[in-house]
This record gives sequence, C-alpha cells and structure tokens, in this order.
Amino acid sequence: MPMCSRLPKALRPQFLIILYFFFIAIPSVYAQTTFSPQNITKRPNVVLIGHIGAIGALPNYEKVLELSRKELLGNGILGKDFDIEIISRNGCGDAFEGVAAAADLYHIEHINTFLGPYCNSEMIPVAMMANFWNIPIIAYMATSNTLSNKKIYKTLIRTSLRTMNTVAESTAAFIKHYKWKKIALISNTGVAAYEKISAIEPVLKRHGITVTKKILFEETVTVQDMVNGGQLEEIRSNCRIAIVMFTSARDLTNIFRDALTLYGMSETEFVFIFPYMQEGTNGASPFVGSDNAALDKVKKTYANCVLIDDTNGFDERMITPFLERLATIGLDEKDIDIGNIYGYIALFDSIKTFATAGRKVLNSTGNFASVLDGKLMWSAMRRMIVPGMVANSGVGSGTVMLDDLAERVPYYSAFFVDRNRNQITPFANMVPSLIANCDGLKTGTGCFSLNVTEVQTSFWPSPDGNMPIDEPVCGYRGEKCDYTLIIVGVSAAISFIIMAVGAYLLRRYCESRALDSMPWRIFRDDMQIVDEETVKSMLSLGSQRTKLSNTNAMALKNHAVIGVNTHATYHMYEQRRPIKFGRADLTLLMRMKQVVHDNLNPFLGMAFNEKGEVLLLWKFCSRGTLQDLIYNDQFVLDEKFHGAFVRDITLGLEYLHLSSIGYHGALTTWSTLIDRNWLVKLTDYGISDAVNRWVKHGSINDEVTKEGEETTDAVQKTGILYVAPEMRMSNENNNKRRVDQAWVGQSLEKRRAADIYAFGMVMYEILFRSFPFSDKVDLNEMVTKAAEGEKISRPSVQKDKQIHPDLQALLQDCWHDSPDGRPSVRRVRLSTESIMKTKGSLVDSMTRMMEEYANNLEKLVGERTGMLEQATVRADKLLGQLLPRFVANELKNGRPVPPKMYSTATVLFTDVVGFTRLCGSSTPIEVVNLLNSVYSGFDDIINKHDGYKVETIGDAYMVVSGIPEENGKRHISNIATISLDILDFLTTYRIPHRKSERLIIRVGFHSGPVAAAVVGLNAPRYCLFGDTVNMASRMESTGEPEKIQISQQSKDLLANEYPEFITTKRGDFEIKGKGMCATYWLLRKDTSVLAG
Repeated sequence: MPMCSRLPKALRPQFLIILYFFFIAIPSVYAQTTFSPQNITKRPNVVLIGHIGAIGALPNYEKVLELSRKELLGNGILGKDFDIEIISRNGCGDAFEGVAAAADLYHIEHINTFLGPYCNSEMIPVAMMANFWNIPIIAYMATSNTLSNKKIYKTLIRTSLRTMNTVAESTAAFIKHYKWKKIALISNTGVAAYEKISAIEPVLKRHGITVTKKILFEETVTVQDMVNGGQLEEIRSNCRIAIVMFTSARDLTNIFRDALTLYGMSETEFVFIFPYMQEGTNGASPFVGSDNAALDKVKKTYANCVLIDDTNGFDERMITPFLERLATIGLDEKDIDIGNIYGYIALFDSIKTFATAGRKVLNSTGNFASVLDGKLMWSAMRRMIVPGMVANSGVGSGTVMLDDLAERVPYYSAFFVDRNRNQITPFANMVPSLIANCDGLKTGTGCFSLNVTEVQTSFWPSPDGNMPIDEPVCGYRGEKCDYTLIIVGVSAAISFIIMAVGAYLLRRYCESRALDSMPWRIFRDDMQIVDEETVKSMLSLGSQRTKLSNTNAMALKNHAVIGVNTHATYHMYEQRRPIKFGRADLTLLMRMKQVVHDNLNPFLGMAFNEKGEVLLLWKFCSRGTLQDLIYNDQFVLDEKFHGAFVRDITLGLEYLHLSSIGYHGALTTWSTLIDRNWLVKLTDYGISDAVNRWVKHGSINDEVTKEGEETTDAVQKTGILYVAPEMRMSNENNNKRRVDQAWVGQSLEKRRAADIYAFGMVMYEILFRSFPFSDKVDLNEMVTKAAEGEKISRPSVQKDKQIHPDLQALLQDCWHDSPDGRPSVRRVRLSTESIMKTKGSLVDSMTRMMEEYANNLEKLVGERTGMLEQATVRADKLLGQLLPRFVANELKNGRPVPPKMYSTATVLFTDVVGFTRLCGSSTPIEVVNLLNSVYSGFDDIINKHDGYKVETIGDAYMVVSGIPEENGKRHISNIATISLDILDFLTTYRIPHRKSERLIIRVGFHSGPVAAAVVGLNAPRYCLFGDTVNMASRMESTGEPEKIQISQQSKDLLANEYPEFITTKRGDFEIKGKGMCATYWLLRKDTSVLAG
C-alpha cells in the first residue's frame, strides 16, 4: 500500500511540502558546522550521517558527537571496517529549512543516515523521506506521538528520553495503579496542546480510564477569566482527578493555581497531575537539578501537585556524571544549555545506539551495505539495550532500552511537591519491562509494561494521608445520596424508553406502509414518451415556450411527460422478467424520492413490469448534460464556469454523502445535468448498484433498446473510466458469481471514496475538456481493457496542462489507488472553493458571462459585423498611438484640425553615435530589436514627465513638451529631466546582441515658439514647424557623445525657473543659419539647491 494512503489527514499538508523538497534537490544554503569537513570525500566502509539540529539549541553539540565517536572507536565498535562521519545542518526555522537540508544532505552530500531533525514539524516529513529512501533515521528530540506509527515511519528509531507516547503511557499506568477510573483533562487551546491531548486520550481509553470532562482555556487567559468563565465549576462538578497539560507550563500553571485559590477549591480534594513540564521551542525543562533556586520554582508552581517526570528529574544523579563526561573534552556547565541536558544525552546515545546496531548487523551479515538498509537497521534495534552516556551513574534512564518498535522506553516516577519539605522525592516509580512474544507492528504498541511501585505512603495533606478517590461516594455534587432523585430519574428514564420505543415502532409501521405503497412508482398510462420532433414542435407553443425555450438540442432525447405538465428525462432498459423488490430496494427508492437539494436532480419515479420496459425517470433539465457543454467547442467555458460547476457538484455530492442514501455510485459528466438557471444537478444517484444487480439476475438488459442509438444514456462506453479500481474489481467479482449467489456490495466508505475518484475525472474534464490520459492513449482500447478486468493507466494531470499546484495535488489525491488515501468530499469542497475562489450562484455572479454567451451566438450569425467592429477598435487604438488624443478625436468626429501656434515649448533630439558602423556589422533584425528595446525605454521615461514623442527616424528620436497640451513653463523642466534620465538609462543598457558594448548618444534641446499641425490626408502626421525645431536639431548634431547640449534660451529658462538644474558654458560655436551662438552643457539636477 502506498505510503500516502496511510498518512493521517492532519499530516497531508506537510506531505505536500515533502514532495517539494524530495523531488527538487536544491543546492544547500545551509553552512556546515566546524564539526564536519567542508568537503567530505567518502571513504569506504564509512556511514555518512546527516545531522539536522536547530539554530540556538544545544550549544557545543558537535563536541558531544565527537566524544561519542571517540569512545566508540576506543571500545572497538567503530574501526576501519565500520566508521561514521557526520555532516551537520540547522533547521527548525519558519520555512521548513530542515526538510530542505534533508533533501540537500541526501542528494548532494549522499548521506546514508539521518540524525534528527530536532523539531517535530520537520521530523515528520523527513522521516517519511527516509522511509522512502530506506535509510535509517534517529530521532533524539522529536516527541510527536504520530512518529510511533511504524507503518509509516518504517526506518525511524527514537532515543528521545521524553516523548508524548511515553509520557502518556506512564501517566495512564500511574492512574491505573491507583484505581482511578474517571479523570478530567485540562489544557489550553492551540495546536501544541491539541497534539498532547490527542496523544494521551487513546492511551487512557485503552487502559479503561474515562475522560469525564475536557476543559480548554484560551492561551491568553487571565486569573479573572478563569474564575468568571465557569470552567472551574465544571471541574469541581465533574472530577476529582485531573491531568493538566499546558503548553506554556509555568505561566499558565501559576494562573491556574491562583484561580483555584481565588475560587475556593481546596487543593487536598483534587489531584492535579502534571505530565508535561517542558516548554519553549527547544523542549527544555524549566527545572533541572536539586539546587535551591530550582526547588523554589517547583514549589511555587506545583505545590501539592503530582508531577510525572524522569526518575532522576529532581536530583543530581544524572547531572553530575554528565558534567564529568563533558569535562573530559574541556566543557563545563557554562558551555552548554543545562536545561536541555536530556537533549545532549539523547544525542550522545543516538550515535552509540546506531553504531552498536551497525556493528551487530555487520558482524551477522558480513556485508557493509546492510548497515545502510534502513528497515534492516530498524529491525536490528528492536528490543536493543545499550549503556547510555550516564549509565555508569546507576540511573535507570541512563540505559538505552528500545522497545519492540525501536523506541526508547521510559523510566519515570511520580513526585509529590510538598511545600514544607526541602527535597522533592518520588512516591511511585514506574519501571519498564519488555513483554515477551509480542509483535508491536501488530498491536500498535511498544510491547512493554510499566510496573508501578509505591515508595511512599500517607504523604497527602489530608486527615488520613491518602489521595482522594476519583469520585466521592455521594457523587461530585452530592446527588447520589438522594434516592428520591434516583427514583424520579429511573421512572423518567423508563417512561422515556417506553415512549421512544413506541415512537420507533410507530415510525417503522408508517415507513413500512409508505414503502409498500410505492409512492415512487409511475404507471405507463400516466406518462407519455415524446420523440425529438414532437419536443421541437412544442417549442412553438406559447404555453411551453417559457419552459423549453432554453432547451439544449442534446437534451431533447429521452424526453417524457408525466401527467399533464411534468417534463422528465428517462433511462430505458429492456425488461426480461418481473422485478422483485427487496426491503433494501424499497427503502432506497423511497429515500431517492424524498431527497431534496438544490444540486440534486429530483427522482420522479420508476416504471416497471409493463410493456417489457423499465424506465427510471428524473426531472427534465433544459440545458442538457455537463458532457454536452464540455465537448461543445462553440461554448466558452472560463474560470467562473469552472468554479461554479465544480462547486455545485461538490455541494450535491457532500449532501448525498451525509444523506440516508450515502453515496452517488455513478458520477460522470452525463450524470450531471444543467438546468435553465445554470445550476448543476446530480442525477442517477444511488441506483447504480440496484441496476447492476437486476442486470446480473437477468431482470433487465442494459444493452441497446432504441433503434438508431449506439447506447442508452445510462450506459456509455467510457463510463467504466470513471469507476475506481477497487469498484471495477468488485463488479467483476460479482459478475463472476452465480445467479443464485448474493450480490456483494462495497462498504459505504469505499463507495464514497469511489465517488471522489469519479469526481476527479469529472473536474479534469471541466478544466481541460479531455480525459486525464495522454493523447497517445487509445481510449477505445483502454475501455476494452477495463471492461475485461485488465489494469489500465492511472489518471494523471498531463504535463502540457496549466493548473494551480494545489489543484493538481488534489486531483492526484482523488485518484489515489487506495480508497483510504482519497480525501473526503468536505475537504474537496473546501479546497476547491479556496483555490477557485467561487462565491455566489452562477446566475448571480455570471450575468456578464451570459451576455458574452449571447454575444457569442450573435457573432456566429453575424461574423462580418463582429470583424468590422474589431477592425474599428484596432483602427481607433492605432490612431490614438499615431496622433495626440484630442487630434485623433477631432479627426474621428470629422472635424478639421487647424494649425496651432504655441508661444513656448521645448524640443529635444537624440541621435546614436556610430549608428552607421553598428548597422554595417549587424543584421537588420538585430538593428530592429536594438532600436525597439532602446526606444521602449525612452518611451517609459517620457510618459513619466509629460513629454510627447513626435517621431523617430532611424536612430533619431524627437520629443517635445508643452505640445500638444500647454503646461506653462514646466516644459523646460520636463525635457531637462527626460534628457538626464535617458543618459542614466543608457549607463546600464547593453546592446542585446553585443552584451559588452554600450550605446552612446548625443542629446540636445532648445526652447522657443513652435507651430503644430496635422499634415496630409493619407497617413496624416502630427508635425512641428519653426526655427525652434531646427535649432534643437543643431544642438544635438553639434554636441558631443553622452552630453546634453542646450541653447542660451533653454539655459536662461532653467536658470530663472528651475535653478536645481546645473549647467556649464561650452562656448560660442558656429550654428548653421544662426552664426556664432553660445551653448551650454546640462550636467545634473541638484535637489540641494532647492533645500537651500
């Protein structure tokens, strides 16, 4: 079975992330630590271990890893025939860096084993990847309970000292030992708290412990909120034993304890058990050791409470030997995070456990490759016992004992925090032992038991020194001591039961009478089958036009009228023998008749045992089937139609799955009808199994029944492609059974999963108007193979189709080989609504689309008119590009445009230096591409600064400001800015076909009066005239490359109006037609001048 089919639904979004990193091995952006060489050259008989840690967690962890390796080398576990090298990366960030690091380590560094990742969110996807690659992965910090599912994580070994599974097992064993049967769960909202609750609830249930109440506080709750919220009263009224699991352990616990005191709840009457005290992103313990500071914190937060923690969680028995080991490599307490001591120990133990198992496998097989086999290594580590980092201290949890699922078994104790004592000691120890002859893969457990031993008694602050029982003798509210209430309650319960039984029997009687009356039966004398020509003639009747005027031509077939005016569509079968209805058939047909939903086509009834025919009749939908629209090339289907159709189908399908019918069973594009309001309605639902059974028993024949038709609507050749693989197999098996043998139906869940498979086919057809198979596939051959029971290609999104990634992933999930791997219809609906952003009904949101559809029909009749309109639009657009807007409007309206004299404007010319040489060494296309890219950049600049491009002649570019729209004196500023921006643009521009060369231009402009007019009747041009134009041209032609030459007039305008533009005099030069003239260079724009 594929791995994703067994994946819990809550984890499937993370599985999509795996796919991204798994199939796209990106170069690593994560720096290696100093612990691993920068570029490892792989040596023979060396296991490359990829360690994925967390930023800021476990300082100096690399030295701990090196210490573990040196000791393994020293005791002979590692050597020349088996050694390890470790490459480290950091993860646990906001973007799943650890998953990317894992892909990088595997594909680039070619590691053979994973150590980590550090955090749960990344461990889960990386463990799935390791399972796929069949390489070992060792979790030394991950606590998630989902990781214990070795049907998914088949190569995962956990050496974590604390996991949600072990905490849950220890807590349940403790509660069971004290014979508490009823407890309450107290936690806060949020994902982390939900995961803890999800881990402990099934364990409690397995041990026979009932959760009477579940109380969840908001993460931002205050003391007053708890007191006023009513939850404390629920605790007092429903429990005496409570498991408290807050994600922010100390803060919320202090608030909770203060609220209990304020509410007047005596601590001695309740046992509050705290199994989780770790907090923060690195999972560190808030209290470590037995020093006074730690003891004060514990007393303040957990006084008179029970703590479930590591056996040596409140003494120095583990800390002292741990620090002694670190001293051998030059580290002391200040060099590490002592609050995360369990992380260091688990990290050290992980390497030692892996190496020990590797040596065991190597010695037994003699093949080094066996050490790299993830499943083999996992199997070798089951029930393994290895001395850990602090095993010599005599502490039980210092020994690494792995259970039957290769997970570290817990060594926990129960502690009572006495505020009057200066030491916290356990009152009950939980010692693990492995269970013989137990297979954890079958039982789903680690095959270990916890033997709870009491080491203290009479410690509870109550008169007798004993902890309270789980329920007071008279009940939580004293109600159990009042027999009057019991009598009244029993009497009321009996009365209720009698009334309920009576009501049930009456309902069954009424239902039986209704079933026997067959309200869904239609007699042939009450209906008339109408041929296609008759239906068409009905269109001319005024009384019928309102109902049939929008009728699709394809919808005219298989038409019937029931009674006077009930139009129906039908499926006809040849009847060979009378049909005998069982109670299940009668119930189904009744439910089909009663079901009502906007997206379900009403089932009108069934005609049978008359005239040798069986007819299934459904309400007539005038626009035909979805198949008719999909494969009608003249109908335009855009995204709004896609979204509306998909939404309607999912709404109808979801209602069916929640209804008494339970499933559709025959979802195809021709079993989805469209009514006059463009609502999609599902038809043919629920009846497919019954029809197949009647065919099998010989009551009806589903072959051709009407002359001239290749097939009935009920059975189309490609219909088998919509059937899920498991349903095809089931139908084939049923067809092989003898007639006298019972028809074997599939479970309701599998039928719903088969509907999702069919929905994926339908949605693909809606999106792409084709089947989800390659164009090279012969559909006729595929249909034949499927009908004969042969395996056919799995549907898939073809590579040439453009589709949203989330929608593609959803389709692939719908076509999953395993029914369990397919999403629910609710998830499908929510996903498609989110991706396709469908809001409102199609009629409400698609009015414009209806108009476009009408226009489309009109265009088919008057194509030439449409072409003329398009040509007019293009002509208007082109005219607007060639001439100024007001000039173009005047010409379009038939009005002449007289010449106009502008008193002042500024004209700019540019010219490419060496353009002739460049053209001589370039192809014409290269020259055209060059000018197009350059002038496009110039156009963007002039559009920003109120400029108007007059024309381009070859490499010459002419711009004016102040024409055709006058702008006062801003024209000189606009042109000056344009000139500077053009030169700045060319500093980074490179000739497209000569990337190493820049384009050099000359720029010049002049200001003065200009005349403008439209010249010519054919190809009219908007031209500028006057001495100002000539002078501007001379400024450009006499200038120098990459400089802006301006006239005296322009310089004076800038100096007087816009002093921020800095100029310098070039000198006096001979200007053709002008004599000696002073010219200037425009250098830059200095905004500091304005500030001064």
